[in-house]
Amino acid sequence: MTVRRILACWPILLLIGLPFFFMGGPGFHSARSFVHLWNLGHILYFALFALWLLRLAPLQHAHLTTGYRLIILFFCPLLIGAAIEYLQYLTNGRSPSLGDILRNQLGVSLALLFQKWSQYQGGLQRLLLLLLRGLVLLLACVALLPLLIALWDEHQARRQFPLLADFESPHELSRWLYPRQLRQEGQIVRHGRKAARVQLSTAKYSGIALFHFPKDWRGYRQLHFSVYNPLQVPLELNCRIHDMAHQRRYGPYEDRFNMLFLLRPGWNDLSVSLQQVAAAPRGRAMDMANITGFGLFVVEQKEAIAIFLDHVYLR
Repeated sequence: MTVRRILACWPILLLIGLPFFFMGGPGFHSARSFVHLWNLGHILYFALFALWLLRLAPLQHAHLTTGYRLIILFFCPLLIGAAIEYLQYLTNGRSPSLGDILRNQLGVSLALLFQKWSQYQGGLQRLLLLLLRGLVLLLACVALLPLLIALWDEHQARRQFPLLADFESPHELSRWLYPRQLRQEGQIVRHGRKAARVQLSTAKYSGIALFHFPKDWRGYRQLHFSVYNPLQVPLELNCRIHDMAHQRRYGPYEDRFNMLFLLRPGWNDLSVSLQQVAAAPRGRAMDMANITGFGLFVVEQKEAIAIFLDHVYLR
């Protein structure tokens, strides 16, 4: 296929891709790698869009200097990207994303800067062009990094299973919902060299939940984890486990596994019988091949506290 035929197809490709800004895409429980890969689609789409604009006849034949042409080519996609974000808000209530707009413009910059600008092939202008190209390539690597980290940690999670989290790598924190409440800790540790410091608030329910992990828990008898209570008095810690069926229908309290632990001061090595988990939902059996949530939380604490979590695994 000739370059001219490929260019002729670009408007069709852009039209095909446009609806994906408003439908499809990752859901709340999608894998981290899929979320990051989907976000990178902004770079590809707007790079193709900028290349199409660059070859439009009106811009080719207009009596404009190269500088003015580049300004138009840069700011036209910026306005369209902002309009898309606003339309997303109107159609599905999604909050406008500055990150998406920045990825759009990164795609535009990649497309424009790596054209053959014959008038900038010597002297200071060539040096400036090379510096801009290097900067944009660096930003592209930064944009790609979250996807690579997610793929690596998802591979590690599959390889380490039935270990669910041991916090030896900082990337493990992203396996949890609300990861900003978590921080690697090297002083108060139960297993290995690191544990997780878990910040809890005075909200009615405050806690964390394992969100990204291998779902098939069949063939295992117990869930084990260690929790450090820094207080001088016992602390009540709630544990919940649910499956895909509970998640899909936002099932009630009785449709999941619930257990209350009374933590003594210091380290507590805790375990949950997976046989009890399987029998926990009222009127049905837990789908142990599709476990989608394991959470730990406290209820209405009088003051904010930090507990420590380590060595979460099945046996």
